[in-house]
Amino acid sequence: MAAAVESISWTVGNNVKLRTAQGEEVSGQVFAYDQPSSLLVLKEVGAHSGVNNIRIIKTSGVQAVISDAKPDQPFDMELPAVDLERCRKREEKALQQAEFESSRVGEGVTKEAQAIFESLAKTMPCVWRGKTIIVLDSVSVEDPYTPDATHSDADHAATRDRVRMVLHRERERLGLPGN
Repeated sequence: MAAAVESISWTVGNNVKLRTAQGEEVSGQVFAYDQPSSLLVLKEVGAHSGVNNIRIIKTSGVQAVISDAKPDQPFDMELPAVDLERCRKREEKALQQAEFESSRVGEGVTKEAQAIFESLAKTMPCVWRGKTIIVLDSVSVEDPYTPDATHSDADHAATRDRVRMVLHRERERLGLPGN
């Protein structure tokens, strides 16, 4: 069937509905087609009014063309202006989010330790410092991440006791031994 799909002309502006090799149905307007690389660019209606999504599909990944129709109106070849400042802000925000998410993953720790961290982080601010979980900037939870492995200075004893209690309950909830 791929050979039949490859023989389609992919006329720019046509409205197409495709089924991918993964079984997903995709519909949109042919925005571009690059024959040497067999890449099809579809313009899909976005979730918000006036916003479109662009999807790039390798035509070898198209299982079937369900429909291929000429548009009711001539295809608009004008590209919208790109707001570079808005793009820069989106990129910056995405990088900050990625940095934040990567800081929440412990390096060289077990799945158990990561699960404990994620459970504690739901209710209290936590960061990794090496293989030690630091809670509320004042309590450390060290390997093996049990209530007995929780430490703080005397000024933060109440916070430490609270972290121990939460840790005990989270270990029970996760089905981990050593409470």
